Amino acid sequence: MKKRGQPRVSVLAANLSSNALGRAYLLAQVLRRRYEVEVLGPAFGHGIWPPCDTGEFAYRMVPGCNFPCFSLSMRDLLRLATGDVIYAVKPRLSSFGVGLLAKWRRGVPLILDIDDWDLEGAYAVPLWRRALGLAKLYDPYASIYLRLLERFFPFADAITTVSTALQERFGGLLVPHGRDTDFLDPAKYSGIELRQKWGLNDHKIVMFLGTPRPHKGLEDLIAALHRLDDLPVTLVVVGVDWSDPYTARLKTLGRDRIRLFGMQPFTEIPRFLAAADIVALPQRNVPFAQAQVPAKVFDAMAMAKPIVATAVGDLPRILDKCGVIVSPGDIWSLSEAIRRLVTQPTWARHLGELARQQCMRLYSWNVMERSLSTIIDELLEKKADGT
Repeated sequence: MKKRGQPRVSVLAANLSSNALGRAYLLAQVLRRRYEVEVLGPAFGHGIWPPCDTGEFAYRMVPGCNFPCFSLSMRDLLRLATGDVIYAVKPRLSSFGVGLLAKWRRGVPLILDIDDWDLEGAYAVPLWRRALGLAKLYDPYASIYLRLLERFFPFADAITTVSTALQERFGGLLVPHGRDTDFLDPAKYSGIELRQKWGLNDHKIVMFLGTPRPHKGLEDLIAALHRLDDLPVTLVVVGVDWSDPYTARLKTLGRDRIRLFGMQPFTEIPRFLAAADIVALPQRNVPFAQAQVPAKVFDAMAMAKPIVATAVGDLPRILDKCGVIVSPGDIWSLSEAIRRLVTQPTWARHLGELARQQCMRLYSWNVMERSLSTIIDELLEKKADGT
């Protein structure tokens, strides 16, 4: 646990109003076990992203806006970032850009965290939209700034990433989306109340946690469940954005096989997972997904849930010997994997227990803390030595 007078780490989030805050929130939770921590960034939206609005941090927020006004927001972030170390999450102007200014102005060590291949995500849109994005110089989130800031990666004193694909491309230390396995303990939660509330006592619940996006394979999962008409299986999706047209599409496709729930505070996730029989992560095999690691895989592992996932990115390695892996886009195999988990509950429970053990051993906060403290302490020592 951190003691009074310990070094301070400023965690710069690219956007406090979106899921870009999720990784910054996680890193801050782990870091505050050993250091003083402040979390700050712009809000390109309405307040704090709901899952991270848990009261654990007094976020330091500045307006998210276009240039030239955003220059004032960057100036204010530079003033508010008082840490002995700057930890910028995502290579955005609002995080890494401000971090670079702090490094050059105050001489503080700068760590860059890359949790997604954001530039590849930008290139997944049609060419005409890409061209428009390159021209939107007034927008701090324009893809041209991602391309520009990639050239400045060597100026970071350290880099952390979440996947082997990102590590191979950008270097640095792999720091997975670890979980607090003491908080996420299946022995502390019961899903009976929620199952009764949802009227699903007699159903097997396949759960998807997170913000639905096309690359996450929800449409494949729905198609797989429609092949299981002989089984009482319901898909529960937790984390939808009700204003997103994709949510309406999923509801139409799922018909009576799907239940949708909005974004939940991270503190509520164990209650939802306790109600699940199976957790599904049917990522599609596209470059953006190959570089991404769904953070919710670690929630499910910590809660000892049997997991079925596709062979995309690091998922086969993470779930080695403790999950079911199928080929991406293979609806039949996905359907049969779910059938097997539903009809063989003893085997499913055993997989869940193995997953929790693996999470505790490799993906806990204790593991994250050791990795992060090694980086930060080395940087502080170098600064103290003047090297």
